[in-house]
Amino acid sequence: MKKELMEFKIEPKDIKRRVHASLSADPPERKLYMKRRALKTTLIAAAITVIASAVAFAASPAGQEAISSIMAYFQNEQSKEITSLEELAKFNEEIGASVTKDGITLTLDNVAADDNFVHVFYTITSDTPFYEGDDQYSNEVWDKLLWTECVINGNVAGFGNNNSGDGYFADEHTYKAMRKYNISTETIPDNFKVELFGETNSSFKTALPDESPFNLIWSDRASEITDEQKATVWYVCADVDKSAAEVETASRDIGITLDSGIIIDKAVFSPFGNQVIVRTEASGNLDEDSTNYLFRAVDDFALFDENGTCLDMLNAGASMAADGSSLNSFEFLKADANTKKLTIVPTHYVEPESDKRAAKTTVKLADITYPFTVESEHGKTVITDMRVYDGRVEVDYYIDGFIKYGPYFELLNDAGESAEPGGKLGCLLNTEVHHDTNSYTDVYSYDAHDENGNRIPMDESVSAESIKKNFTTLEITTVNGYVLDENKAVTVELR
Repeated sequence: MKKELMEFKIEPKDIKRRVHASLSADPPERKLYMKRRALKTTLIAAAITVIASAVAFAASPAGQEAISSIMAYFQNEQSKEITSLEELAKFNEEIGASVTKDGITLTLDNVAADDNFVHVFYTITSDTPFYEGDDQYSNEVWDKLLWTECVINGNVAGFGNNNSGDGYFADEHTYKAMRKYNISTETIPDNFKVELFGETNSSFKTALPDESPFNLIWSDRASEITDEQKATVWYVCADVDKSAAEVETASRDIGITLDSGIIIDKAVFSPFGNQVIVRTEASGNLDEDSTNYLFRAVDDFALFDENGTCLDMLNAGASMAADGSSLNSFEFLKADANTKKLTIVPTHYVEPESDKRAAKTTVKLADITYPFTVESEHGKTVITDMRVYDGRVEVDYYIDGFIKYGPYFELLNDAGESAEPGGKLGCLLNTEVHHDTNSYTDVYSYDAHDENGNRIPMDESVSAESIKKNFTTLEITTVNGYVLDENKAVTVELR
């Protein structure tokens, strides 16, 4: 990584500016400047799904109301659909619990849960506007919003990997948000409790009392929070039942250990996603090199089904303790509860010669016809469409075969320079996962900030017309050097 970063020649002052911009934002809503997997479809597709879901799954007026409520979140072009709308419509509960303090109301709108994920939808409203005009991004605006923490069955939610979220201002008085918490590594009963705590961001500029609800949550003492302490913050809760999703859920114990030392504990196939749970045992007090090696090995495998189809593993991050112990979940596509077999193939990285570490394909946009296929070592990237809007470029694609960490796209002009909206440090990349079609959209969004971390408004330089004139070339990169060790593959019968 150090070698690669040196080649980028990024100025330290630019890194400092972006870090400041990130840390100055609302803490729970901070944007992660990394490639992450989310989900989004068009409003037309969302509307079609709403109609189909309401007809097929709302068997009662209460069910109709719950579907209407949860779909209202997605009927805004700023929203990102992180899970199948159809599945959310099937397995969501309308809550509607709210609390008001100091002119701000926190409402727990909906909860949708299965054995892999718990989705929490909430709304924050204010009697006075959060912002005036179109400036939704200043530090003053974020200071007025609430920092929220969710507690599920007595424990803080989102502690492990593969958690995601989304949020937007519906208007100057209303902020809507959703959180998708990964619970696959925990033992959560069918009936459990969801608690949502809120506090204004400005409150965190001074030290909170040791016994504040938030300090208790962060120190894993949420169960000790009293009713009196809950009354000092914004607090709402609900009892949730996820048993309805059990019909479409399959959990299979695997319990195999790969040569790298990682243990594949089990696989969970559920309506909101499929995941394998991976564990490593403590190895004592490790030095940095040993820890780094074990951490790199945590996701060093590929998955295939009974038909030989490579199942896309999503890049959802991972964590490891200093002693080498870890527990992570890795989400994968192209499978469901009816999958018969799961073949786990260890992968290893063998560093190629320096000029062959990556496979690069550069093509002029004028020469692209869809679908456009790019071959790599063990798979293909198939680009199906590209779109340009004011301040945004979208690239649609899917993967056929095995591609580790990628593909990566570079938007370039004729001179080979970045054509991303706002430039390399003024653009945010978000990879959206379409679970229904096993495909992706890379979204490059304008996100320029000044030295004080305040967002710089878009101008004509990032209009759709200007981007189209500048963006003439697409570069597709995949990483070379990953070897599939098929001689050590292990196949597990799931049915």
